[in-house]
Amino acid sequence: MPAAAASAGGVERPPGAKAGTVRRNRQSLPIGLIAALAVACAPAMGATVEVKLIQTPEGMTYFDPSGVRIARGDTVRWIQMSGFHSITAYAPSNGNHELRIPESAKPWDSDILLAQYPKPGSTFERVFSVEGVYDYFCKPHEMAGMVGRIVVGQPGNGPGTKPFGYAPDKHWQQVPDVARQRFPAVSEIMAKGAVHGR
Repeated sequence: MPAAAASAGGVERPPGAKAGTVRRNRQSLPIGLIAALAVACAPAMGATVEVKLIQTPEGMTYFDPSGVRIARGDTVRWIQMSGFHSITAYAPSNGNHELRIPESAKPWDSDILLAQYPKPGSTFERVFSVEGVYDYFCKPHEMAGMVGRIVVGQPGNGPGTKPFGYAPDKHWQQVPDVARQRFPAVSEIMAKGAVHGR
């Protein structure tokens, strides 16, 4: 019986087959190697960090933790525990607030989440793909100091690392003093990974 004609790429043509008609060589890749290749080609799934939105019976409002450090590609999931809150990036597109997120990052605004709406324990999620410092606030409680800070990877030198009020010529709405005092320091977030009790 004549031998099959060899072809490039581990493919052979049976005797008498037309050019372009091929069948795979019976020596296939080991199953373990196939599984390893599938895992290597799959998109990496980042971690998910949870932040609670809290209002105490006495009326104190805060994000817990108020500061977190995550890796690029990780998700932050905010969970509505009590009261009514928003998760809103400091950015001019959100009420002309001072820019305090990386310039190439897209701002966000969850709008108001209520304790029982859209359902108890409602969540808002965001995947962070740009490194830097992100400052955010609760629209109803910014004046009460309900703010949070996220460091994605390394802080860099973007807007969130600058002093408050760094661009007076922009005429942005300033971060209130009470809110400024509630932000955890970037260095503390870098050292601890998460900062509670603000």
